[in-house]
Order: sequence, then structure tokens, then C-alpha cells
Amino acid sequence: MQDTLKILLQLRDQGAIGKFAIGGAVAASAYVEAIATEDLDVFAFLQPTSSGLLVLTPLYERLKALGGVVENEHVVLHGWPVQILPAYNPLVEAAVSNATEKMFHDVVVPIVTPEYLCAIALQTGRAKDYQRVNTLLESGLVNAHVLEKLVNDYALSERWDQYVRRYT
Repeated sequence: MQDTLKILLQLRDQGAIGKFAIGGAVAASAYVEAIATEDLDVFAFLQPTSSGLLVLTPLYERLKALGGVVENEHVVLHGWPVQILPAYNPLVEAAVSNATEKMFHDVVVPIVTPEYLCAIALQTGRAKDYQRVNTLLESGLVNAHVLEKLVNDYALSERWDQYVRRYT
């Protein structure tokens, strides 16, 4: 994982990707007990072409030059399948912008905060996402006031109610 994270930081420093943050189950594992996952989710600001389109080909070519192997929607770097996802909506954009620099696998990387991890999981709404919310809330690391603000700001009240019905 350490070498994979270093490559992502290198890409950021070289301008191949913009600001990014580790998300998903790997990010959650920075705060709570490790959760089984198949890949490393990276939310990133990517540069659109002059026509406004996001083209991932140059990024994937750069990753291949650094030893990555493209497999479907992933690039495998040092054994880790990495999925680079453009910051695809205002919530994810805010999560990247508000990510915390954190020591993770002996590398300081930006990681989505527990409150944003919960909000993104609520927005995604799969059973495993609700379980992630539950785990993060039970850890005591989530600031309830911040999460409540995110739920209100990003119209997640219905998803929050679904979570509450299932887990409380």
C-alpha cells in the first residue's frame, strides 16, 4: 500500500491529478478496525480538456509508465487495485477539499474525514455503506454536529432516516 500511496502523491505533485483524498473502505480503516475491501478508492480533482471533457487516458498512460496495469476500471499499482474517481458531485468535492492529512501506512496522505465518509456512504446507500456509517458512528470519532450539517446541506435526510430504521 505504501508504494501505491507514494505514486498517488507523486502524480499530484507533478500535476497529473489535482487535489485528491483516499475514500471508501480504505479511508474508513484509517479510523476504525480494518474493513474488507477489494480496492483503493481515490476521489480526485482532474483537469478537463479544453472542451470540458474529463479524459482519463493521459492519467492511465502515466500510471502504466509507473508500473501500473489497467484492469477494467482499476489500475493495479504494487498489487493494489486503485480506482480513481473524479470528484463527481458537490459532496465528494467538499470531502476532497476538507480531507485531513493523516499518516497512513507510513505515508502522509489526504484521507476523507469520518463525517464525510458517513455522508458519502449515506448518499451511496448500499447495505455495506450503511454498515460503514454504523461502524464509524460506534467508534465515537464522528462529530455528530458536523454530520448533521452534512446531512442537511446535501439533502440526505431520507437516507439518514433509512439508516436509523435499520441500525438503531
